[in-house]
Amino acid sequence: MLVLTVLALGFSCGLARYPRRASVGIILGVFAGIASMTIVSGIVAFLGYALPFGQFDYWLASLVGGILG
Repeated sequence: MLVLTVLALGFSCGLARYPRRASVGIILGVFAGIASMTIVSGIVAFLGYALPFGQFDYWLASLVGGILG
């Protein structure tokens, strides 16, 4: 979940840099961050519901281990 959170925050910060006015960039970044965090939490919650907890924990640990290792 931490990796997905960092990616969502990076996406929203990158999106906030493009507009010419700072206020538009801040609003766009906040909305993009909230939307991406909501979508990511929904996906993780669905996977946690669809898969048994032990399998989900193992799958997530192996995914994070593959990314960080």
